[in-house]
Amino acid sequence: MSTEPHTTDHHGATPSPTRNGSSSAPSHLGDTLRWAFELDASPTLAGATWLTREIVPSARDPFDAIVATTTSLDALEQLKDAYKMLRTAGTTTAERSLAARLYAATIAAALVRHGRLITSQRGEALLRAFADLESDPTMPEAIRSIASQALTAAR
Repeated sequence: MSTEPHTTDHHGATPSPTRNGSSSAPSHLGDTLRWAFELDASPTLAGATWLTREIVPSARDPFDAIVATTTSLDALEQLKDAYKMLRTAGTTTAERSLAARLYAATIAAALVRHGRLITSQRGEALLRAFADLESDPTMPEAIRSIASQALTAAR
């Protein structure tokens, strides 16, 4: 029996890299171990990323799923519900804060991409959530852009 590291799967093929290619985990590790490496690299984003990939398997991360024009209205509603839960169940303040931003972003994306408001929130609270998201420098530009478009659509 060889003691060389195993670098191919049982079919002899080289395993595929991680979905986003950003992990430093070896490509032959299973999904669970790759996820553990990603958790170590970005603990605040890890829970939201895991939830996102359960709903939109092709998404690299929550931002990817939210801004993709191919994400269905149903998937955005599921993401919104997942992030809503994470807003209260997140283990750290940073994770809960990110979840609140992602929650608002999914609502904005549904409004912009599908012309549907997937929340019962109305008026000033909704406009404030979009404005806060638009002005948050920690959010990717594509998310801030969707928030800006949602602000216009919601007025």
